[in-house]
Amino acid sequence: MIAKLRIKFIAISTVAVLLVIAVLLGLVNSVMYHRTLDDVYKIANYIAENDGEMPESQMKKSPDFTDEDIYRIRFFTVKADSDGNVISSDLGRIHSVSDSEIKTFITSVQKDNGHIETDGDAYAYVVKSTSYGKIIVFVNCTNELRTAENFREASLLLGLVCLLVFVIVVSILSRRAVQPVIRNMESQKQFITNASHELKTPLAVISANTEVIEMSYGESEWTKSTLNQVGRLNTLIGELITISKFGEKDKKELTQVNVSEIVKNSADDFKTVITNHGKEFAADIAENITVKADSEGIRQITGILLDNAAKYCDDGGKVTAKLTHKGAGKGMKLAVSNTYADGKDIDVNRFFERFYRSDESHNSEKSGYGIGLAMAQGYAEEFGGKIAVSYKNETITFTVSI
Repeated sequence: MIAKLRIKFIAISTVAVLLVIAVLLGLVNSVMYHRTLDDVYKIANYIAENDGEMPESQMKKSPDFTDEDIYRIRFFTVKADSDGNVISSDLGRIHSVSDSEIKTFITSVQKDNGHIETDGDAYAYVVKSTSYGKIIVFVNCTNELRTAENFREASLLLGLVCLLVFVIVVSILSRRAVQPVIRNMESQKQFITNASHELKTPLAVISANTEVIEMSYGESEWTKSTLNQVGRLNTLIGELITISKFGEKDKKELTQVNVSEIVKNSADDFKTVITNHGKEFAADIAENITVKADSEGIRQITGILLDNAAKYCDDGGKVTAKLTHKGAGKGMKLAVSNTYADGKDIDVNRFFERFYRSDESHNSEKSGYGIGLAMAQGYAEEFGGKIAVSYKNETITFTVSI
């Protein structure tokens, strides 16, 4: 249980940090990418506004450009009439584009600005309306986009390294982080164990004294009630001790258990109890299903679920038990259902909480303490399985998968 708690803590922390890193890297890279393109569009707009020329004297005075920008910018322009026919082109500031390729570039222009990639090079373009039609300026932005791409790869690598370092650090410190929870759980276990042992002695004395009274004066409704309550308390103490031991390191050695046989015997035992109360019972148990578990644990799980179904089944309702392979001929899946019309507004997921009972008054008409399902869950988890509950069509179903 402690190991699962640490893994859950590490997993949640890692996912949280991963989301933060992903959002930050996404924002930073997105901003850098768009700013890079905006800078190139600014240059293209400046050239387009000057009818395809790049006046160096004016650019040197502009705060948007540096002296180096004037010499490193590679671009070409295309002038076309209103019908899209090419009037002229200027390839004087570019060497990687020929006249025969201009048509390919023009056909790639779909809007007023954007960027295209061809033969490993990238070009940002801007379209401006003119008196003779339009001018299209193509500015080579291969280096700029490559820089942005390199930055993205470097930032992703850095993010992964940071995430890995975080996981290592959290894994080392996780035990200290969950230590208060561990101490609390150990204190609860110790308290349950000590309280149980302290309660056993007075209960034994009460039971013995009551039996002596019965021997001297005969059995009465008072002595019978006292012994019944002593028996209930002894059962509760045993269940509390069992729950407190779940998750301990010194687990029982698990062996291959014939689940079909255990479930069939439990179903036969409960059939009489259920039918005698005017309820219908049906069992569908597949043969020779085995799992690696503990016989007593499987018996407890089955008994708890059938007992719970018998108690809470509607008058004249139906209880069903179905055992099948979990899948591909391996494992087990036990489903125990009962009709329960009043379960519509109940939070069925709370059934596994210790001492929870859907009847909040906790009257004694239905025996039990609300810890049976918690015990069944504990056994299932010890066997590497799980137990789930669902409510549909006025029927509640508990499903155990191992």
